[in-house]
Amino acid sequence: MKIQHLFGIAVLTISTIGCGGKKDVEQAQLPSYNIQKLEPVSRRVDYCFPATLIGENEVNLFPQVQGRIIKRHYKDGDFVQKGQSLVEIDPVQFRLQVESDQANVKAAEAALSTAELQYESQSRLFEKKIVSEYVMKTAQNNYQTAQAQLAQAKAVLNNSLTNLQHCTVKAPISGVVRRMHDDIGLLVSSSMTEPILTITDQNIVKARYSITETQYTQIFIEHDIVPTKDGYRVASSQDRKEIFDNIYLRLKDGTIYDQKGEFRNIGGTVDAATGSVIGEIAFENPRQILHAGISATLIFPDSIKNAIVVPQTACKRLQDKYLIFKVNSEGLTEGLVVDVIPTNDGKEYIISDDKLKAGDEIVADGVARIEEGQKVK
Repeated sequence: MKIQHLFGIAVLTISTIGCGGKKDVEQAQLPSYNIQKLEPVSRRVDYCFPATLIGENEVNLFPQVQGRIIKRHYKDGDFVQKGQSLVEIDPVQFRLQVESDQANVKAAEAALSTAELQYESQSRLFEKKIVSEYVMKTAQNNYQTAQAQLAQAKAVLNNSLTNLQHCTVKAPISGVVRRMHDDIGLLVSSSMTEPILTITDQNIVKARYSITETQYTQIFIEHDIVPTKDGYRVASSQDRKEIFDNIYLRLKDGTIYDQKGEFRNIGGTVDAATGSVIGEIAFENPRQILHAGISATLIFPDSIKNAIVVPQTACKRLQDKYLIFKVNSEGLTEGLVVDVIPTNDGKEYIISDDKLKAGDEIVADGVARIEEGQKVK
């Protein structure tokens, strides 16, 4: 009798679980996740881009004559003044050519003088009808030929003098000089495809950078960069100007350069091969701290208002995008692939597309264990 009583209690318990307690058991077995409701907030963001520094003006110097380099009047990295002699090419053959052409000019001058005398003499004789018109015209032609020969001899001499001057390579601008191909004894010529040296004016240095198509949209299109005949104009509203009035440069040692950058230009098209856009930011360099060729990091500070921000723990990276699980009204997960912008604290992402909005709920952590359509609430 006692055994039958216990069996009846067991049946009653199972029946209770199957009918009334099933929902409570399932709820108790749901994994515990942190569900976060999204609200619009304001955040400061620093857009960082690797950059290479170049001079505002850079001149590549090529030899204008053929010969061997015999002297160099500078050291690599020197600051040189406009007009300063930098390299000398062996001038011997060019001096000899100048002397020969000078002699030709003197001979042409003498020939012209003789032709002029003959022409004047024949003209007087022709007026007295002593010689024929033919003789007079011949003398005139000889005189004109002598004039042309003298002009030609002078042109050849000028060319020789120019070549002799080109044996001394001088700085066309003031700036920092960099050696390329100017070793003593090296044979150079005007047909060289690479310069023998480069001079860079570094009073203003430009930071050249590359950004992706997505970044280009986020920064330049959304901030209303407008090309005009005088360059690029930034939208006048203060929140949009802030990003371009406070651009700064971080050097390799981590220090921040003490001059703010000036927005110069940004490519109007996206390179189909790389998917990137090239831009330049100019920095004044009065103390010559910045040097062409070094690398640095450009930083664009920006304040984003009414941003939708999620913790980084809510995101699973998928190459250049991120997967976030939204929780729908039925408590089920829906995977969304979104574009994000990292915040300065390294703990959050700003959603840069329109796939999430204020009031949405997301799974804030543990996303590595979640699957599409999973019950979490």
